[in-house]
Amino acid sequence: MELFGATAFVTGGSGGLGKSICMALAEAGADVAVGYLTGRDRAESVCKAVAEKGRRAHAIHIDQRDPENIDLAVARIVDLFGSVDLLLNTATVASGGRRLAPGDLDAVTPDIWDDMMAVNLRGPFLVTRAAARPLRRSQWGRVVNFGSTIGHGAWHADAAFAPSKGAVVALTRYLAASLAPDVTVNCIAPGFMEGTQMSGGAPSDYVARWKTRALSGKTTSIPEVARQAVALCCMETVTGQTIVMDGGIHFD
Repeated sequence: MELFGATAFVTGGSGGLGKSICMALAEAGADVAVGYLTGRDRAESVCKAVAEKGRRAHAIHIDQRDPENIDLAVARIVDLFGSVDLLLNTATVASGGRRLAPGDLDAVTPDIWDDMMAVNLRGPFLVTRAAARPLRRSQWGRVVNFGSTIGHGAWHADAAFAPSKGAVVALTRYLAASLAPDVTVNCIAPGFMEGTQMSGGAPSDYVARWKTRALSGKTTSIPEVARQAVALCCMETVTGQTIVMDGGIHFD
């Protein structure tokens, strides 16, 4: 299945992973709505890079904590492109820029908890819900959510944002069942990716421990995750699945 002419909405399109996904989609022939919350300049830069691939692109402001803002963003994409065919829910927050020691419940305030759940879990639900009508009308109709390997197995299960990312697996199954047979919904659970905003402050010993634990001896490749996202957008009979891409740390 080719994506030429499809319209893709990447909610966190201005980030490191989001940009790579936007470019991979453009190379596959899709036009791209580059979602951003802050950093419009970065989003516009991604749009310029997409345009250089010969595809249309627009920066779309979206606050996925705000249902009204989400509805406006989806409506604007339909107005600009005519449809929403592919939805990639990449936007993620870890701990609001705060350093949280593993297992420190006192440090995880209700505001931090609510923010992680609002962005990482409630957000993909609300965006998918808002885009459901054009997705159902589309000949493509694909949703790709992004969890985390931290939501699988026991290693780093004490990370504060693990519950919010782990719950994306169940959300994916729920959405897949709810939108079938018109739309497929799948999930990618990446491991630690060097070169993203979230990974930028990771200490070198953490990165080394990750590589030591991974069977591949490597951190997760951003380009490989982007290619997997495009592959899922091209598949017609795969739905409700979560693909763990962590170099061989977890096997579920």
